[in-house]
Amino acid sequence: MTLASQAPVHLNGQSNEVIISTSPATGRKLGEVRVTPLSEAPVVMQRARDAQRAWFEAGLAFRLEVMRNWQESLRRNFDRLVGMVVAEQGRPPFEALTEFLACIDLLAYYRSVARRALAPTYHFVPLDPHHRHWTVRQPYGVVLVITPWNFPLMLTITPIAAALVTGNAVILKPSEYSTQVGELLARTIRESGIPEGVFQIVHGKGDLGAALIEQNPDKISFTGSTATGRKIAMAAAERLIPVTLELGAKDAALVLEDADLDRAAHGIVWGAMFNAGQACLSIERAYVMRAVAEPLMQKMKAVIEKYITVGAGESPQVTMGTLTTQAQLEIVDRQVREAVSRGARLICGGKVLEGHSGRAYAPTILTDVTPEMRLMREETFGPVLAVVPIDRPEEGVQAINALSYGLTCSVWTRNRARGIALMEQIEVGHASLNDHIITSSVPQAPWGGVKYSGYGRSRGVEGLHDMTYAKVYSAERFAPLPRELFWYPYTPFKYTLLRRFINVYYATTWRERLAALFGR
Repeated sequence: MTLASQAPVHLNGQSNEVIISTSPATGRKLGEVRVTPLSEAPVVMQRARDAQRAWFEAGLAFRLEVMRNWQESLRRNFDRLVGMVVAEQGRPPFEALTEFLACIDLLAYYRSVARRALAPTYHFVPLDPHHRHWTVRQPYGVVLVITPWNFPLMLTITPIAAALVTGNAVILKPSEYSTQVGELLARTIRESGIPEGVFQIVHGKGDLGAALIEQNPDKISFTGSTATGRKIAMAAAERLIPVTLELGAKDAALVLEDADLDRAAHGIVWGAMFNAGQACLSIERAYVMRAVAEPLMQKMKAVIEKYITVGAGESPQVTMGTLTTQAQLEIVDRQVREAVSRGARLICGGKVLEGHSGRAYAPTILTDVTPEMRLMREETFGPVLAVVPIDRPEEGVQAINALSYGLTCSVWTRNRARGIALMEQIEVGHASLNDHIITSSVPQAPWGGVKYSGYGRSRGVEGLHDMTYAKVYSAERFAPLPRELFWYPYTPFKYTLLRRFINVYYATTWRERLAALFGR
């Protein structure tokens, strides 16, 4: 069965309200979806609960076969998915392709490691040698996945894949700005053979997410702003629901005086302008040793002028797309205008570009910024890079750590040992040497932040474990004893025996152990 032959994935209730998706670059209508009424939240949750147990009991081998089917469905529908990301997000096709590649690579990785990662682990307990103890990974049950618009493939497939592989049922609420990509993804999941109810997609705004949380899902995975993440964490805390949060960031690069400036210029510009800067891991701040700050800024300006063409992603010559929402454009423009009015110096950019539905912003580099400016305190989420000259690397480390965010950073230097030493001092979830974004998307490595950038981990083996809890079993190795040593009655003999065991087993020298063993 192909996507063209499948009906849209909707629930049965009635709703006259729809979300219309339009291209941020051209304004053309891409499609519409029905808004899920809040009254359907209990029905959606119960349907997931009814389906989850059988999905888990079908076994890991069956689930991995379905994941193989999903991987194949994604591959077959590459053009549809990438084309919709380009249209709905306003991005160049190459960037949509790289996002797709990271997704299908993750599925392949999970298929290769899931058996080992989820296998039982056995424990020998010296104090209890006649019992066998082992740990298994159990699915939480129903996972509510709430995803943003900026990477609608990767940030959606990543938690869904981990949840489904481990035996959970999934309810997906994509962003209202990426509904068409969400619908296409839902259809590929259905096409793969997922049983009815194991995966459901719903559409709406924040009130729908809140209504679903009120139905007590067993786990929540949220990617989005820190402000919304706080609200979700508070609602989950009232119900003791475990949450994985990937939130905002204000990521930085630290450039030393011995850095390869040509590589740094290309890498930092790409790290700042990829997806028009609409990435939680975008480089928004660069702390550069003063001796190389001006040469580096001029090299970065040259890279922008030579390689970046802004416009609708559907145009073949475009290398940086538009901003996806009008609200985000206004945030970016407001931050830059305020910084310039307070003394910041523009190296390039700094303006809204005409056309493209009014959502194109020029790739911008500025300097002479101060910590008090919003541009240096708040997430920008746009194609803007602030450069701060520093006299010592430690100044950069201190400035990076001063903000409450902690997702990624990069250090640029030819001295590998020095770079790694500095990376160890920076409080982030992922640090890179002479690179930034690419190394943050490998499926083998766990992904997540610290501080206001969230908690929990996706991808890697940790991503599978994040969708499960550890359950421990204990059973006799042989026929059970009449009574256990620690049961009643308590006797002086037991006390003496255990006291001697402590000294023999836990003493730090052999002399003390021998003395305890022979009662000396």
